[in-house]
Amino acid sequence: MSTFDGDAERTYLARVLAELTAIRRARLLSMLVLAAAMLVAGLGAAFQAQGERTDAVLLFSAFSLIMIGIVCAIGAIIAWTRLGRDPLDSVAARRPATTRAPRTPGGGMAIAIGFAVVGLLLGFLLWAQTPILAVAVVLACLLLACLGPIWARELSSADDRFALILASDDELATRFETFTPIWLHDAVESERRED
Repeated sequence: MSTFDGDAERTYLARVLAELTAIRRARLLSMLVLAAAMLVAGLGAAFQAQGERTDAVLLFSAFSLIMIGIVCAIGAIIAWTRLGRDPLDSVAARRPATTRAPRTPGGGMAIAIGFAVVGLLLGFLLWAQTPILAVAVVLACLLLACLGPIWARELSSADDRFALILASDDELATRFETFTPIWLHDAVESERRED
C-alpha cells in the first residue's frame, strides 16, 4: 500500500470515527430533550385532567406521555454508557451506519423553526379547551425544536472534536495510527469511484 493510500485511509477512518463520536453525543442529548419534552407534556395533561370532572382521556394521555418520557430517560442512560466505549473497537468489524440528520446550522434551524411553528399552532388550537395542556404542548415542542441544532452542531464540529480527543488521549492516538479495520480499504476504494 502506498503512502498516499495510507493517508487516504487514515483520513477516511478519522472521518468515520469523528461522526461516530458525534452521533453518540447527539443521541445522548436527544434522549434527554425527548425525555424532558414528554414529561412536560405528560404533566401538563395530568394537571389539566384535574378539575370538576376528572378527564379519563387526558389522564391516559398523561400516563402514556410520562411513560414515554421515562423510556427516553432510560435511553439517555444507555446512550451515556456508550459515550465511553472505545471508538476503534466499535468500528473493528464493520463501518457504522451514517445518519441523515442535519449537518449545517441552516438545516438545524429549519427543524427548530418547524417544531416551534407546530407547537405554537397546537397551543393556539388547544388554548380554548385546555389552557394548561396548551402551554405544556408549546413548551414540549420548543424543547423538541432543540433537536435540529443539537445534531447540526455535533455533526458539523465532529472532525475538530475528534482531533481534540486524539490530542488528549495518547493511547488512542497511537492505536489509531496502526488500526485498520477489515472494511476500510474497500470503503476508500468505493469513495474514490463515487468521486
